[in-house]
Amino acid sequence: MEAPSLQLVRVFVTVAQCRSFARAAGATGMTPSSISRLVKQLEEQLGVVLINRTTRTMSLTDVGQRYFAECSAAMNQLHTAYRNVREQQDLVHGLLKVSAPLAFGRMHVVPHLSAFMQAYPDIELDVVMTDRYVDIVGEGVSVAIRIGKMDDSALVARKLLNNRRVLAASPSYLARAGTPASLDELKRHECLVSTASHDGESWRLFGPDGECSFRPRGRLRADNGEAVHRFCLDGHGLAFHSAVAMANPLRTGELVQVLPGWTGRETGVYCVRPPQTPGPTARAFLAFLLARWQASPDLAPYVV
Repeated sequence: MEAPSLQLVRVFVTVAQCRSFARAAGATGMTPSSISRLVKQLEEQLGVVLINRTTRTMSLTDVGQRYFAECSAAMNQLHTAYRNVREQQDLVHGLLKVSAPLAFGRMHVVPHLSAFMQAYPDIELDVVMTDRYVDIVGEGVSVAIRIGKMDDSALVARKLLNNRRVLAASPSYLARAGTPASLDELKRHECLVSTASHDGESWRLFGPDGECSFRPRGRLRADNGEAVHRFCLDGHGLAFHSAVAMANPLRTGELVQVLPGWTGRETGVYCVRPPQTPGPTARAFLAFLLARWQASPDLAPYVV
């Protein structure tokens, strides 16, 4: 049996509260005949009589009284939920400054900001997209999205996504240069290096034989992950890059994971913020972003 519509339940609750079809009609702006018809429709769907009617009076049946008590409580809960959401909406306002890494931010943060701004029209958003280390307190950042292992500090970090670096290349590069079958074979491949971190010095790989440090060599280097990501997609070599940053091309086949038994150490994607209690605007942003990631075929497998 299909559950009755909310409109039918709301009309019945109003009639029971008013103890009159005529007064319920006045409260809802409907006609008494429409109110009577809707209550009759509800009774037919439930297969029970909820209201005893005479030409002069009406009263709830025993089952009608029980149904009214439960429905009335449910309607109150719905009203409370609505009021809480509206109050939260009223509190979410002002400036929110967010920072994120270039490649990850472009693919997994920026596409959701338009919907966030529409959901919270009283927010002013300042987005900092960079692979450099951002001084959260000094630069007034409310929420920073960071990839990698978090150092101990006075900042508060919350893990949002599981992540680790993986070796990847485009199908066109592998067709041209071959697919490495061992770490030793990486030496003859073009390696795409990000100089924004210590990648230019060595790649730390973990696999069945423990840890291995590999010094990458190649013709292309860049000071940000966005450029390395583009070079990799264009078939210029192998990248050792965050799985979450490459989640979409890895899922669609634009990139192929190489030597899957060898990856970086498990790290994560974190929300980092100042130590004070986060305000409702920052909390609303994180809740919104996580909900969108959970619905994303690219990031859903990584959500903590």
